[in-house]
Amino acid sequence: MFRNLSFYQQNRAMQKMKIVKYALLICLVSMPAMAANIETDKVLLRGVDKITGRMSTLEAKIGTSIRFGDLSVTPQKCITRTPEETPENAAYLDIVEKNAKGDIVPVFNGWMFSSNPALSAMEHPVYDIWVLSCVVKSPKTPSIVVKNDTYPLDETQPIGDEVIADEDNPALAEDDTNDMPASGRNQ
Repeated sequence: MFRNLSFYQQNRAMQKMKIVKYALLICLVSMPAMAANIETDKVLLRGVDKITGRMSTLEAKIGTSIRFGDLSVTPQKCITRTPEETPENAAYLDIVEKNAKGDIVPVFNGWMFSSNPALSAMEHPVYDIWVLSCVVKSPKTPSIVVKNDTYPLDETQPIGDEVIADEDNPALAEDDTNDMPASGRNQ
């Protein structure tokens, strides 16, 4: 391999090869372990009607179609990373449109990524759809009372600004004495 080189050049080449070998070893050892991706059974999408400016949050089960305007969106797969890694959600979507003649026209078929929607964007003159997240099932989601309606405590449901007290939870009742002037209170 080094026949045409002098002793000094051979020695330098061997030193460089050792350095490269150790550098590769350090890179391999210091690389983080690749954790498995999590496949979920639901995907959370954001849809925008460009004409009316209406934004909608859509939740769809894998393999089931949902409607958004004239579009039919069918998620085929949704993958998210483990919580220890950098957040990333990817969904494989089939999006078709039913036109005025009643024909089904494919609009988008491929992967969409939540961290970079422009990487693989759906191009449509009226609608925009992109991936927000893959919904991971939790064993039990606690509930809170908001304006006399019960909502699960997660990011997919709206939560009001104030919590309303009811007869089941007197600790949340408002203190009516605070509305009275200081001179009118019993001291």
